[in-house]
Amino acid sequence: MGPLEGIRVIELASWVAVPTAGAILGDWGASVVKVENIKGGDPARGFRRAENVEVTDINFWWELCNRNKRSIAIDINKEEGRTILNKLVEHSDVFLTNLGLDSLKRRKLDYESLIKLNSKIIYASFTGYGEVGPDKNKPGFDITAFWTKGGFMYRLGEPGRTPPIQPIAPGDQISSMYIAGAVSTALFAREKTGRGQKVALSLYQNAVWSLGWEVQAALSTGNEVRWRYQNKVLNPLWNIYKTKDERWIQLAFLQSDQYWDSFCVAIGKEELKEDPRFKSHQKRQENNEALIGLITETFSKKTLEEWERTLSQYKMPYESARSIKEIVSDPQAIENGFFYEVKHPTSKDLKLVNSPVKFSETPAEIRMTAPELGQHTEEILLDLNYTWEAISHLKERAVISSCDPRHQRKNYD
Repeated sequence: MGPLEGIRVIELASWVAVPTAGAILGDWGASVVKVENIKGGDPARGFRRAENVEVTDINFWWELCNRNKRSIAIDINKEEGRTILNKLVEHSDVFLTNLGLDSLKRRKLDYESLIKLNSKIIYASFTGYGEVGPDKNKPGFDITAFWTKGGFMYRLGEPGRTPPIQPIAPGDQISSMYIAGAVSTALFAREKTGRGQKVALSLYQNAVWSLGWEVQAALSTGNEVRWRYQNKVLNPLWNIYKTKDERWIQLAFLQSDQYWDSFCVAIGKEELKEDPRFKSHQKRQENNEALIGLITETFSKKTLEEWERTLSQYKMPYESARSIKEIVSDPQAIENGFFYEVKHPTSKDLKLVNSPVKFSETPAEIRMTAPELGQHTEEILLDLNYTWEAISHLKERAVISSCDPRHQRKNYD
């Protein structure tokens, strides 16, 4: 039984951030209804390939973002379709959306309209750039509003070099947790006040918050934190070094005096302890390039495995740069439940990335695989007291659609 059991969520959204927030709320026990367009549904259903990785029999990206949901396919451009959606809102606790502000207002699905139908609704709106200002109607994606405008591309690059290419959807994944947390907080506030409210977030502001330390420095001093080059980092013990087998190790000795003597012993350079150039944190900063050169040469003499044994023996704060393939087989990740294995309706086992919050008394759980388009249309309409005759009429008028029951996925225990 998850902490949000009994909470009913309506999701009118597409692509990644908001649907993933809906999946997290579902992991936490909420009942989530995904409202999709009858003509193809969420376009993320068609996401089939990223570089060399492609979907074969199971769309694992779709499963990641849309587990624990039921799908209803309706045409909200028609009045009868909006009537269905309004009935869902009347009987729900949360409304999640990332539709454009003008589109929502035109269809009377904006906050001001829906709060009249349900004064207790928590209305979560997610945009690319925010709801006011010159960019409010600008299309916003993770790669543009978060990664590019939000400062990550700029800060992770170096002057004169090609900026780094964004990994797939980090801003969306980060934002999904922000959205889920904001919704949960608004639900908690409703318990005290009895009133619903609007919760607004954006990719752009989430990026600014994520880079908060650097943004705060610019706000307070007018200066940017300068780029850190590996061979010129001010604190040589807060730096990366390449090993003999072309791997990278990050040292994280923020208070370097605490570790200096042990570090010198660990790397087999005890003579450096008494070197006047490196006797204190300040001296190491003043002579940083010389020390970086010495450490760089030293680390190049042994493999990653050898250095990990040595640094762990001396309890040094460090970590090696891991590939994604290494992460999914890492015992630390596995034993801490980072991944959740389910039985997919195709009869294959599917491992999904787990939502990261653990509750001791009300554990999260992936109860259902992602739905087919319109898989639960009739079921949801019957819950809203529509008759079979009315449902048939809606189908004839192309207000709703449902998937072929022969291909419907079944939930697993």
